[in-house]
Amino acid sequence: MPMTSSDRQRLAASWLTMQKTPALGAAREDLAWVVEKVWDLCDDAPNDAFEFILAVLDRDASHATLAILCAGPLEALLRKHGPRIIGRVERCARRDPNFARLLAHVWQSALPKTIWARVTPVRASHPARDDAGGPYLARPAASY
Repeated sequence: MPMTSSDRQRLAASWLTMQKTPALGAAREDLAWVVEKVWDLCDDAPNDAFEFILAVLDRDASHATLAILCAGPLEALLRKHGPRIIGRVERCARRDPNFARLLAHVWQSALPKTIWARVTPVRASHPARDDAGGPYLARPAASY
């Protein structure tokens, strides 16, 4: 059953809280369910995973969030469900500059060549930038 809007917003808020919570401690442990839920969505519910990514992006489009959101959920979604979701990704990137900026952070790594070929034009037209507007040169470690 697809996620409700309310569940998606709760997950997005919890994911952002988790990203800002120190890696060690009870507060982080209380948010462990978030990681499991997001990976489950990326594996088994690509439309819900995509909507989750949009919900996070609507709440926070900072460089730090873009880098982690891209290095985790977006790349996992493209790797596992690329052919099914790439058209929607391209359409969203055309109409939403923040989503295009997010896509600019995607690395080829394990993406299928056909998916990477469709991501590359967006990356070229929206180079990854840090929050100050400078070029993004390094990939931060994902917190999960």
